[in-house]
Amino acid sequence: MAFDGLLAGAVAIDLNRKLQGAKIEKIQQPETDEIIMQLYCPADGKRRRLLLCVSPQGARVHLTQLYKENPKEPPIFCMVLRKHIQGGRIAAVNQVSSDRIIRFDIETISEMGYSTNKCLVCETMGRHSNIILLDSESDKIIDSAKRISIDLNRYRQILPGMPYLPPPGGEKKNYWTLKDGDFEKISEIQGVGRAVAAEFEADPAMIFEVQEDLLAGNFRPAVYIDDRETPFEVHAFPLRKLSESSKVLAFEEIGDALDYYYDNRVETNRLLQRAESFTKSVDRLIDKQLLKKQRLLEEIQMNEKADEYRLKGELLNANLHAVKPGDKSVSVVSYYDGSTVVIELDERFSASKNAQNYYKKYSKAKSGRKINLARLEECKADIEYLESVRDQIEISDSYEELELLKNELVREGYIRPHKTKERKRALSKPKPRRFTLPCGLNLLVGRSNSENDYLSFKLGKKSDYWFHTKDIHGSHALLLTEGEAPGEDAIFQAAAVAAWFSKARNSENVPVDYLPLKYLKKPAGAKPGMVVFTNNRTVWVNPIDPLQWHSGIVNSE
Repeated sequence: MAFDGLLAGAVAIDLNRKLQGAKIEKIQQPETDEIIMQLYCPADGKRRRLLLCVSPQGARVHLTQLYKENPKEPPIFCMVLRKHIQGGRIAAVNQVSSDRIIRFDIETISEMGYSTNKCLVCETMGRHSNIILLDSESDKIIDSAKRISIDLNRYRQILPGMPYLPPPGGEKKNYWTLKDGDFEKISEIQGVGRAVAAEFEADPAMIFEVQEDLLAGNFRPAVYIDDRETPFEVHAFPLRKLSESSKVLAFEEIGDALDYYYDNRVETNRLLQRAESFTKSVDRLIDKQLLKKQRLLEEIQMNEKADEYRLKGELLNANLHAVKPGDKSVSVVSYYDGSTVVIELDERFSASKNAQNYYKKYSKAKSGRKINLARLEECKADIEYLESVRDQIEISDSYEELELLKNELVREGYIRPHKTKERKRALSKPKPRRFTLPCGLNLLVGRSNSENDYLSFKLGKKSDYWFHTKDIHGSHALLLTEGEAPGEDAIFQAAAVAAWFSKARNSENVPVDYLPLKYLKKPAGAKPGMVVFTNNRTVWVNPIDPLQWHSGIVNSE
């Protein structure tokens, strides 16, 4: 339990000290379970961002430096918060006992111009976490991030107009008022997580040392890293046992420590979950196209009988005299090779009519084969394009990139938009990734097939250089050469980045094609991201994350 009652208490103490009198300037809801408030703090003249998150995997409250894209249409709860508390001032921040509940008392002005008080309660309790807006005078619920009806909880309903009932707290002792002799076991103390409990069991003197430090605002936040470089614990004071067996990252501010912990742990998990769901949707589209391809191949195989139908029609016309009324078949000699050909007949029709029917089958099979071959090529192009989208999902590292790929599929007609506004979002302005290489040149990398086309055919100049992994799905990369031929270092650095943003990210010695942009062409009617080129050269590199540059670039052989 990373965000336990003691950490919540430390956060509340920190926020109460920094945010008293802070004005709520903006309220955003980037996710259904997250609220971000921009605050102006007159005491020190700083603007701060407060995050309230009630995700089951990462419920917490703290000041944040992270920015998230705001949705085009604010959710209902966000609009309720803007109506009631935007423009108000935070009077106090308090923790309820030593539980994982933080209350924000807010002074604001009603629509009629009267001074009124509201309370924003953030309960960070795993899957039961919630953000609840209350009227302070009546203690009734105005609204909440998650509405809980009587069908879900008989004891405690969270609905507009209902009186607010705090979660059942049990009989545990409040850590902040705890004195020596008040308890027998660590499990009797409210708000102590497993990691902290292990520390207190090993050294009981820490219980009151930590209490004194935290109440005084003496925080020493740290994040604890395992052997896989993944954070597994965070707290506002040093955890001595964990420090002996793991890597420790110290921070000046609690909010920065929590940002690092959750951004490298929970948000990654959420992104993976969303990417996995998106990948399954694309896989279903690919399976649909593969089934279509199989059916087209079967039809084309049937169309291969066109010459057989033509031959039977010709031979039947030449041997009308050999057919008797009611015959179901007739054997004739082919004047092409002298072989005997058995021709099936429909006894309802004359020999002449049967011959005409064979000519019709020949004409239909011949034209159908031509149409089906064209449809097969389209189907193959669809499969190739969708597989490239699936590989782009695999290398995406943000929600924005996943949304960009989804919008591209909407625009190309593979999936239907839920709303008209979603169709408009699909037309958003391209913003390729931009990196400055160690050689000093800038490199642009597309985040989707549509952005690949944009930077390759609209943004770049003929003298710029284009990079792409050879026969491997990946992003287009454009090296902005400023009109001069790039040096060897620039080519290998750009190629390493192009390899990183490809399906071969985790491979070594990846082949990357590069060429001046003037030799790149897009065939008429081709899918987004599909190009042809000439005058290319190939280098072999190890993929490198451009944000790290932690290893050398492999030289070509």
